[in-house]
Amino acid sequence: MVKKTPAFRKTGSTKSVTPKGKGFADMGPALHGMKPVELPFLTRLMGYEPDGGDTPDAPALDDKEILARLIAAVASRSINPDDLAVALLQRFGSLAATIRASLPDMEEATGGNSLLQVYFLLAHEAGIRLQRARLMRNNVLADKDQLYAYLRAMLAQELVEQVRVLFLDAHRCLLADEMQGRGTVDHTPVYPREVVRRALELKAVGLILVHNHPSGDPSPSQEDIAMTHRIAQAASLMGITVLDHVIVGGSRLVSLKEEGLF
Repeated sequence: MVKKTPAFRKTGSTKSVTPKGKGFADMGPALHGMKPVELPFLTRLMGYEPDGGDTPDAPALDDKEILARLIAAVASRSINPDDLAVALLQRFGSLAATIRASLPDMEEATGGNSLLQVYFLLAHEAGIRLQRARLMRNNVLADKDQLYAYLRAMLAQELVEQVRVLFLDAHRCLLADEMQGRGTVDHTPVYPREVVRRALELKAVGLILVHNHPSGDPSPSQEDIAMTHRIAQAASLMGITVLDHVIVGGSRLVSLKEEGLF
């Protein structure tokens, strides 16, 4: 059990460093004094391997080791990063769940200081942006593992259903990843005409549809399959191809293309 005592460096204020409605641009004071985290480590945090394997700067790390490194970057000397990492993993269940834990839950687990959660959010966002940058430089279908790691990072921990569209150019490189709808735990309305309109604006020639099942079961429903066909039909009229529809359910996912469902 983690003691409810201040565990992290003060930032000049006892108030939360992430007031409601504030974004990363407003967190400057909270980041003062943080140690830098090396790029290879950040990329490995999100499952991204720049060279296709381990490097001296980015060895294979388990969840506890990754979490302990993040904690060590902001923890005071009185805190043992390994012990706190174990406690957080026991409480939240996994590295991904810990990184995406709510601010109130993290404050309770760490003694009321929100600096650690700010750092986790920044690390998560940095990892996603690094992955997205790679997808913008390369054919996203040439490395399915990298694509799927990115999609898991984006959607695996979402508590409500979200539909996203990856817009691709003629080389299958990512032009944009945009949310097209956000709904309830099991339904999100999506309008084919809006998807096609946005694709034309971006001059996209290929689309990958993506959505999550908060239940953790990525099995496609009949409506998922029907929606895919509706969007594919509307897109084809404008010379745009729907290349896949990927459903994320926790750490698992299903590709409708690979399953032969459209």
